[in-house]
Amino acid sequence: MLHSRQLSSKFVTPISSLLRRNYASVVASPIVTKSKTGVSVVSVEDNAPASSVSLFVKAGSRAESTDNVGVAHFLKNFAFKNTKGKTAFRLTREAEFLGGILSANLTRESLILSGEFLREDLSYFLEALSDVIFKTKYEPYEFDYVKKSVSFDSGAAESIPEVLALNAAHSVAFRHGLGNSLFANATTKVKDVDQIIAFANKVYTASNITVIGTSVNHKELVSLTDRFFEGVNHAVPTTPIPSKYFGGESRIAATGESHFVLGFEGAPAGTPDYSILQVLRAHLSGETHIKWGDGVTPLAQTANRLKDVQIGSFNVGYSDAGLFGLYMSGEPTSVYAAARAVAEQLKHTAHGISKEDFRRAINKVKYHTAVSYDTRASKTELYGGQVLHSGKIIPVSDALFEFDHITDEDVKNMAQKVLQCKPTTVALGDINTLPYADTISL
Repeated sequence: MLHSRQLSSKFVTPISSLLRRNYASVVASPIVTKSKTGVSVVSVEDNAPASSVSLFVKAGSRAESTDNVGVAHFLKNFAFKNTKGKTAFRLTREAEFLGGILSANLTRESLILSGEFLREDLSYFLEALSDVIFKTKYEPYEFDYVKKSVSFDSGAAESIPEVLALNAAHSVAFRHGLGNSLFANATTKVKDVDQIIAFANKVYTASNITVIGTSVNHKELVSLTDRFFEGVNHAVPTTPIPSKYFGGESRIAATGESHFVLGFEGAPAGTPDYSILQVLRAHLSGETHIKWGDGVTPLAQTANRLKDVQIGSFNVGYSDAGLFGLYMSGEPTSVYAAARAVAEQLKHTAHGISKEDFRRAINKVKYHTAVSYDTRASKTELYGGQVLHSGKIIPVSDALFEFDHITDEDVKNMAQKVLQCKPTTVALGDINTLPYADTISL
């Protein structure tokens, strides 16, 4: 079975209105090895009957240039098409016969090719993923089909207000690089397969690829990587342009529910500032986590009082930058009131946070962090990103211990720092009613 996952979890997770219940499991220690081919290999032995293997490639939308905007989306959608050894039809039939799933996902920094399967089928699925890199034909006649699927993805994304608003927020905040859209739109510069081949040759290099497997034998995974990636390109990849935060405003008229994003410059993932922002995010969140409960945070109580508005927070960390902020949706007048309440609460936090609120925020962020190490999918994304961009894995114990060093004074100072930068605002919906950046009294 082939799945093509269009939406990045970095978009969806921060604005979810409810937490999913996860049950604790024993977290095996991951093993990291540099294979003979120069490709990094990570494995987590969970001793489960079902396994997975993924290729993380530094080929996200930030790797695009002004000459090939949208090419990462095209490359993702070319995954699992005809290769020099197999047709797409044969690959689909074989994967389904083995009961497995093949999928491709694009984030701002990575292209992720994944296979999920029964434990004994590791060799077949890793070879299938390697064939995407080394043997995809990129047939000109397939380009029209891929172009249609890209257009469908983009249309589907634009129909989801949360995705549209947060995509616009990244564009306003970073302009290029991390500001590039995850979806190739009508202004894409990609006109033929030659541009996709050129981009593939640029990003499919040994130092740009990390192989990560769960419930697999590490020695076997390394051995298979040496075999299937023997011909990998060892060229030194182009260093991406460092991210720069700008801030600004975007207003998009649309029918239906209104949405408002209030964003600020964040911090790279894995840094002390990112951890502090995680605590600030937990403190400012207006989400409720008990069914039918009103919530205890000030913004949760604000959302409950206004009735027809939801208030969420997000903190997205990348390898060299981040975006922090709050997200409001609902009736336009209520969103306007919520935006002003959010600004006031942020300014209030800049003057201090109570011991009780601070402890509550610490516990919430510890839980969220622990959950990110809990499931196979979340561990794969977490470990893959860590090794690909830093070369090391942060154990869950270290990640949780980091929050023990944060003080309420750190959170207060971070709120002050956030307020000093130029905000990023996106108004989507009834733009005649939704606030402008200079009307919310930051």
